[in-house]
Amino acid sequence: MSVPPSAVRPFGAVLQYGGAARTVAAVRLRALAADLPDGLTARLLDPDDSDLLTDFRLRVVAMLEDPDHYRMAGEVGSFVADHLADSGVTAGIFRETALVAYGALGLPMAGDLNRGRDLGLPEAELPLVAHMSSAMVDPRQRGRGLHHRLIDWRIEVAEALGRRHLIATVSARNHHSWSHLARHGLYPKQLIRVGGGLERLLVHRDFATDPVFDHASAELVPVEELTARWDLFERG
Repeated sequence: MSVPPSAVRPFGAVLQYGGAARTVAAVRLRALAADLPDGLTARLLDPDDSDLLTDFRLRVVAMLEDPDHYRMAGEVGSFVADHLADSGVTAGIFRETALVAYGALGLPMAGDLNRGRDLGLPEAELPLVAHMSSAMVDPRQRGRGLHHRLIDWRIEVAEALGRRHLIATVSARNHHSWSHLARHGLYPKQLIRVGGGLERLLVHRDFATDPVFDHASAELVPVEELTARWDLFERG
């Protein structure tokens, strides 16, 4: 899915939150909804869906094979309230009335936690950050491309809102999640500690530049050794 150039706001334009951001997100959700497997529908979630989203997240986290793949201790603030109100937009995928997947995009405001600081972005670029905050899929619906669709949707919304920098934190042990993000151009840039001392990869995509692979400095590292190799990230 791609956004026509005329639909993309210039980076640094007046930023949109709340209802204005939801309008942009809803327009781009149409393409995702039209491309879903049979029997599934999609819509934006709103504050009335707070209990639905909370229960779904708790249920999926309880079924994770490795608890480190997603720990709510690493979240900041009131995740559900923030991403259903002015500080984010969230798409839900449904089978009839049952929520089977969601993807949340955080739109940090002034004074909010901003992962751009962890990345070392200049203060002037912090308002251009969006967070690829969280996505979960019911295990019974995995393998149907729902996670990839939700990544695509959030990329389109962030770019359409003029958010140049798209950032996420992900467990290095959650190979599926961060490899999916890498397929969409979000690459590990830092290794950081978040709430509760959890070690997380900080992945980033800058819509204004194309990454360049440096063959001279490249080093193959087994995935299971990444969290012990802070030196790799410190030297860039």
